[in-house]
Amino acid sequence: MSTRLSWPYQMSVAFFRMVFRWGYRRKVYGLEHVPSTGGVILAGNHVSYLDPPLIAVHCSRQPVYSFARQTLFQHGMGWWFRRLYMLEVDRDKGSDLHAFRQVLQLLQNHQVVQMFPEGTRSPNGVLQRGKKGVGWFLLKGRVPVVPVRVFGTFEAWPKGKRFPSFRPQISVVFGKPLLPDDFASCQNDPDPYQAASDRVMQAIANLHRPIDEERKGK
Repeated sequence: MSTRLSWPYQMSVAFFRMVFRWGYRRKVYGLEHVPSTGGVILAGNHVSYLDPPLIAVHCSRQPVYSFARQTLFQHGMGWWFRRLYMLEVDRDKGSDLHAFRQVLQLLQNHQVVQMFPEGTRSPNGVLQRGKKGVGWFLLKGRVPVVPVRVFGTFEAWPKGKRFPSFRPQISVVFGKPLLPDDFASCQNDPDPYQAASDRVMQAIANLHRPIDEERKGK
């Protein structure tokens, strides 16, 4: 299903592509792993504010829907963020049923949704355990899940730093998709949603930059 992109989204994509092109030495790998059709979940690690736009603007399919906390939609900003394909979620609730239903509808309508299983930015750049809420989407969505891992964004803009630094090497690696059947064993786990979240976090952990780039980064 094709979607006519909103002009705010097109402007944002153009802006961030320029930022990543001129501000960083960035590399993108594995775009061929993103299915060309159908609903898709992009499940990435999260270490920096740079991660959501880095993954979204370099994805081979557009638009990429993302979550945003409810407070961003206040004070007249809701119109703008909705046209950036951001999904309003109330983080104070244990579960936001409206957001859950909205995501499932998007996946059924063959859209791409970006998620960060860890829930928030890692404070030290190390992978954290995924939240079980994302596991719910993985099991209920019944769509391919593409693990994504970013490298270098923690060094560029870690949690607690006010402004980003430029010119470091940053990379994003799209891995082979996990299919619905890959989560079948999770259904037998005492905590199936946590098991599904752990499964995708392991897939993210298994992603690495090409060896030649790893050597350059040392």
